[in-house]
Amino acid sequence: MKMNQLIVERESDNIRKMSRLAIFNQKRFWLKEEEKQQTEEIEIEFNKLKLEEPPLKLEQQNLRKFCKNFQSFEYYNGDSICINDYFIRILPVGQRCIVSSHQGVTVLKTINGLKYKFSSSLPGGSQKTLIGRCILDCFLSANTVYIYDILQWGKMDMSDQVAELRYFWIKGHILSQLRQDQEQQDYNFEWIPVIPSITELQKTLFPYTKNGLLFIRKDSYYYAGVNPECFIYQDEFTDENFKEECIKYKLDNSITLTLSLFQNQLQTRDGYFIATSKSTKNTKVIVDAKIKITDKELILLDIKDPSKFLEDPYSKIMFWKLLPRLRIQ
Repeated sequence: MKMNQLIVERESDNIRKMSRLAIFNQKRFWLKEEEKQQTEEIEIEFNKLKLEEPPLKLEQQNLRKFCKNFQSFEYYNGDSICINDYFIRILPVGQRCIVSSHQGVTVLKTINGLKYKFSSSLPGGSQKTLIGRCILDCFLSANTVYIYDILQWGKMDMSDQVAELRYFWIKGHILSQLRQDQEQQDYNFEWIPVIPSITELQKTLFPYTKNGLLFIRKDSYYYAGVNPECFIYQDEFTDENFKEECIKYKLDNSITLTLSLFQNQLQTRDGYFIATSKSTKNTKVIVDAKIKITDKELILLDIKDPSKFLEDPYSKIMFWKLLPRLRIQ
């Protein structure tokens, strides 16, 4: 028993060391992004920008670098957990995005390559709030931005703080200010609520389309990559599109994954090889691959342009392969 406990503790220490290194590299990336934004000669218009106006497209190479710094989630694998160690949240359907405010302008960039500039009451996000800066990890749905996490506040890097402190900071320093100036903003900012227990899910009303149940360790850091301390679970109660996906899966045991294609190899975000496919490009590209799951192998059925530029983890395959044994009661 002691030997098993030592092994678990060592694995936990290794995970946290990797997390610290990822945080350091991520911090360098965001600082470079800030410097690049400062040197750009942009004529800032402080009139409200509508969603219908043509957004700026990011090149795929820059977009891949941008998406590398997002935190991804593992999928539930059936292991028992101590629920008191986790935050529980219902994710909304929408595009994952980064919202950054600095020098009087707020910039929103999605993982699909869209970029919007507008005014907000975030620190440094408008003429009224020129001082300060802020970087938020969010989900964009229509004209509503759902705040998921915070990466930077002023000169303080929040990504190396535990989730419990980050969430406290969002609710105490950001939400109150955003709600005061809601009518003057181009986008509505909302908080993705924390659910106290699984039994409360059926009693809670959500103002958005649900897209999975997320478990986050209270003492976890913001990890640039697939975070082993966060995992997502889906069923008909926590994901409103789950029934439709199950019907499609039962037809031919296939799912669609967003993968990277490089040197004729399709891989997940955490580096697992999935299948081979011919590529005419010498650089890494992101694709959507339809994969058939069998007991012995994974079979590539089709490849098309990506629906997003953030690759899926390998655990998504295992989640679907083990259904319905992974039911959370």
